[in-house]
Amino acid sequence: MNNKNIVKTTIATCLLAGSVAAHSANILFAHVDDYGAYVDDGNRIAQFLTNAGHTVTTRFLDAAIYSDYSSFDQVFVYDLYAGTDLNANQVQNYNNIGDWYNGLTNQNLILDGRIISSDVTWTNANGMSSEEAWIQNYAQQLALRGGGLVLGTDHYSFQSGINNINDRIGVGQFSGIFGGYPTSQAVVDPLSPLFVSGLDACRADPSTYCINDNSTTGFVATGLQANGDTLTPGAYHGSNIDAWNFAAVSHNMGSITFGTCGGPGQPSCTVQSPSPLMLLLLGLATFGLFRNRFA
Repeated sequence: MNNKNIVKTTIATCLLAGSVAAHSANILFAHVDDYGAYVDDGNRIAQFLTNAGHTVTTRFLDAAIYSDYSSFDQVFVYDLYAGTDLNANQVQNYNNIGDWYNGLTNQNLILDGRIISSDVTWTNANGMSSEEAWIQNYAQQLALRGGGLVLGTDHYSFQSGINNINDRIGVGQFSGIFGGYPTSQAVVDPLSPLFVSGLDACRADPSTYCINDNSTTGFVATGLQANGDTLTPGAYHGSNIDAWNFAAVSHNMGSITFGTCGGPGQPSCTVQSPSPLMLLLLGLATFGLFRNRFA
């Protein structure tokens, strides 16, 4: 990794470390199934959350019926399992997760149609920087807002199980497939709460920032949903004009870019100010890197 990428990654990690320390969460990372080629990829993504100081419990929704979802601040559901994924345990867990979310006071939601692309195996394959900070920021943004739900999957071969939760909470289903491997990158909205420092510049337009998107990914719902929420593109293909139709990641936390925050009935556009600890960590990281470079 070159010096530029080291600086970007270290700064992002330091910023998140200082912020997460004050907002650690109790997170359930729920695999839809315990069988398939991508269990380890999901476990590595769950480890990103543990690395950020969160308490993470990993479960498989096909193994048993769980009714203690209210004991968690956040639930991440990971569906990278081909097939219908509709055994009795799974169906009841989908319903229970949906009911848990519907009962939350703070119904914060992130949909990720390319979540496996953030695993190190996939970022390395595409020559991109680590996206550990990107995944950690999902948990951070939910923690800042009182908790919530992350639904993550990939293209249509893997969507049939998790889409039962989408239906239960009143948002559009994951759908389709974007191209063939490698589809490369998705542009990130720089004014989204999901944006983090240290992302790679996009190859197509170096003035923009991208996340990895090389797993023949799916599309996520955007716009006004049946439950009354508006889902805003957080990462997408093409320009921001295309974003509503070709979103890889969406959320209901609003963005200045798309006019979905700050208005009547919309979430606040307020950006969290960095804490003194965050600023100290950033300063120390930057000083150390530049001292090593010029020593």
